[in-house]
Amino acid sequence: MRHTVLTCIVAVVLAVLGPAQGKAVPDQVDRFELDPTLTQRLSRFATSANLAEALDYSEGIFEKSKRLEGSLAAGSRGKVVRGGSTYAQIIDGYPTLGTQQQDLLARKVLRASSYFVNRFCAPSGIPSYECGLYLSGTVVPTATPIGDQCRELLTTKEYNDEYRRLLPALYDDGVYSFRRSTTGAELPAAREVSARFHVARSGQEAQPDAMRSVALVQWSQFVEHDLAKTTVQTMHDGTDIECCTGEHGQLLPRYRHPACKPMPVSEDDPYYRTYGATCLNYVRSALSLGANGCHLGPANQLNQATDRLDLSQLYGSLANDTNQRRAGKGGRLKAHLYDSSDYLQEAATGRLCATDSNLETICYDSGDTRVNVNPYITLLHTLFLRQHNRLAKHLALLKPAWTDGQLFAVARTVNTRLYQKIVREWLTTVAGHDDPPPGASDQDERVSNEFAAAAIRFYNTMMPGEIANAVGNGTRYDLEPLFYRPKDLRKRDYFAHLVSSVLGQNAMSLDTAYVDDVAHLLFGVRHVGLDVLALDIQRGRDHGLARYADYYALCTGKPVAAWADLERVLKPDDLEMIRAAYATVHDVDLIVGAIAEWPVTGATVGPTLSCLLREQIQRSLRTGGPSEAVLVRPDALDALVADYSAARFMCDTAQVEWVQRDIFRVPAVDNPQIRCALLPPLDLARLV
Repeated sequence: MRHTVLTCIVAVVLAVLGPAQGKAVPDQVDRFELDPTLTQRLSRFATSANLAEALDYSEGIFEKSKRLEGSLAAGSRGKVVRGGSTYAQIIDGYPTLGTQQQDLLARKVLRASSYFVNRFCAPSGIPSYECGLYLSGTVVPTATPIGDQCRELLTTKEYNDEYRRLLPALYDDGVYSFRRSTTGAELPAAREVSARFHVARSGQEAQPDAMRSVALVQWSQFVEHDLAKTTVQTMHDGTDIECCTGEHGQLLPRYRHPACKPMPVSEDDPYYRTYGATCLNYVRSALSLGANGCHLGPANQLNQATDRLDLSQLYGSLANDTNQRRAGKGGRLKAHLYDSSDYLQEAATGRLCATDSNLETICYDSGDTRVNVNPYITLLHTLFLRQHNRLAKHLALLKPAWTDGQLFAVARTVNTRLYQKIVREWLTTVAGHDDPPPGASDQDERVSNEFAAAAIRFYNTMMPGEIANAVGNGTRYDLEPLFYRPKDLRKRDYFAHLVSSVLGQNAMSLDTAYVDDVAHLLFGVRHVGLDVLALDIQRGRDHGLARYADYYALCTGKPVAAWADLERVLKPDDLEMIRAAYATVHDVDLIVGAIAEWPVTGATVGPTLSCLLREQIQRSLRTGGPSEAVLVRPDALDALVADYSAARFMCDTAQVEWVQRDIFRVPAVDNPQIRCALLPPLDLARLV
């Protein structure tokens, strides 16, 4: 048996983490190496016979759960309604048949791990955390049905779809149960925490960021979609799971699927009480088996996106997805040509959108099911589609003998490298100019769970509630009715309105205040939607993320032993509300503490988010991937993109003649608008 191999970034914490407060649960995250004596005790339990017993138990439970699911699917309660908030959540994490199959098998392995903890570790007084940590290095025996199924599944993977961890998983039972307070009590409910911030700022005018534009929000979400796609669990036959009643009430336990972990809402909730809502849906995230052998141990979630910044949200994450996007001639992507411009094709079915009979919508198709989540994302998909086809057209003129495959490969390579160049601009605006964080040079290429479930989600605090035209007639579109209900981008005035908003509208400030459109109305119907901060808190606990204090220490080298240690780190009003919400400083959820930090000088975010974002982006800005064309020299490609900018990208694709030099800031005296003709164009002749 081998022990968990931790990335070198984890070593930093060993020297800086102090003991957690509270008497019931000791600090768990600083214990990375198991005591040799304990390891010997555990190895005596982990015999082939005992592991087979655990796996057999899991198979039995799986068969019982299938019967339970049959009765749930046949009943009238807990049905997913097309167009409701749960349906939009499913689109947001739309699973494929392959990921569903893997999740079902991973859940079997997880049940076996849980059985081992309760059957062998708990009666012997071995803490669940240490037991789970030991199991993460324990291979599923080959001479078992689950072991054979697991190894067969791993051979079909095109990439490792398991999130990595900067810190070990922190589950109360060592493998899957939500962590508890260091006092031993339950953590405050996710909605209870978020409501404190929403109530504190009720009646106050939302504060925009004085400098940063909506483009920063748009690109943050687009980058998230490239690197992270957490999918949701389904029933064994693929049936979707609903965890609340149709009226947003609590389901009785006998009608609730085991994958449900809905967010309870108090009856006196400051917003939802008006509509009688006491339950916000949450289905636990799908699990992965990894790619380096089948192991027991704590749950780890599945990432349906690739780990490179490779525009997989446009081209698709799998080879078959990419082939379906291609036009089959001229190296182009499929597109709808209208008024001499390319637009995304309309989806064959409406499954990627929420229905609304009161709105005129058009459902678009792209390489990611989240293409229709909001107008800003749909617009950016459209612009990169145009960029690809524009590049393919120019390459065909320069190299008329090239085949469709050659033209496509080079156009995709150039498009991706231009995108990466802009991501570097975006990263500097978001995270500042700090040095690379420790550990970023190791060879684990996967996306971190911390990045996907918390760090990149910062943009939600900056999302405006309406799409304003910075230079037009004052027309505004509320964002709330447009989630997965896209309008027709072919309407010239609407397209221009979106572009104007991206470039000229101020983003909201990064703080603990969220506009109503995402604070209560995300994916909403009839005034009741999801609370995005509560959703992010719940997902962080589902994914077994460690505590905010642990990640702050990891990133800064400064231990957090008491609330006083955060007095100069967090904004005073936010620190006061966080202290009121959590029993101890070691209970605070990562997303909550991170968005309350003072920003780093020259950055949008604070030190913890800056560290976690930069650590991931620098890993993912790799070149030379399997999709990169071999027809171009790397040095020529580097020279081609060196002077390209986000501003030039907007000139090339968004039908504008003027643009500010830095699109991630609104126009200002030090960021003037300039004519597109003055920006250096892309000269493909230098490449081929």
